[in-house]
Amino acid sequence: MKSSYLASLLLAAVFGAGGSILLTHAGPAQAETSSVSGDTVTVFVDATFGFRKKHMATELTRSHADYAARGYRYVDMAPYSENGDLVGFFVTYTKQ
Repeated sequence: MKSSYLASLLLAAVFGAGGSILLTHAGPAQAETSSVSGDTVTVFVDATFGFRKKHMATELTRSHADYAARGYRYVDMAPYSENGDLVGFFVTYTKQ
């Protein structure tokens, strides 16, 4: 019983150390795709005005239309919240 406990403890230590070494040598998490060129723009769309459900849909639609008219296309969107409350969205566009 004692030997199996020591063996499992040793096994957990070996796997744990290997995982931490792997994580410390991992490169930075950065999205590098061929679809994103050097001419990218990230904008913040504020969600703190009025009722968020209707306001955010309108603001995002307006932002997409404005940047599409300038020759940009949508790439990515990330929500931003503080203390569990939605503050807005970061939206990234790239030149077509």
